Amino acid sequence: MGGWQREQAVVFLCASNIQAQGMDQEEILRHELIHVIQDLQHGALVPEPLLSILSREYIPSGEAMVVLTSGNDANLEFEARVLTRMLSTPVVAQWLREAAITHREAVATPMALAPKDPRGGKTPDHRGP
Repeated sequence: MGGWQREQAVVFLCASNIQAQGMDQEEILRHELIHVIQDLQHGALVPEPLLSILSREYIPSGEAMVVLTSGNDANLEFEARVLTRMLSTPVVAQWLREAAITHREAVATPMALAPKDPRGGKTPDHRGP
């Protein structure tokens, strides 16, 4: 549905696949931004055993089986799925901004996530230092 390409520093969404699956684009974007944060933080964001407990709470067993058999790093994927369900888009956007500042990376905030200015419009592209 989407992905994070570290080498190009690009998050992408496949709108046609998202629509065909009846999924929410903002939820997919939030999920991919969590993967960006994981990358900036160099790995897991939620310690064990908390991740296992939250995974059992938030991830249906059928979905868990898909994650486990995907061949990717299952713990990072479980973490991204759990946090996607637990956190709002503004919270993930703020976390991304803070992670980018902390790790001195220049990460652009997508305009859809940029905070509104006091006059009601979107603010320009925000980048870390």
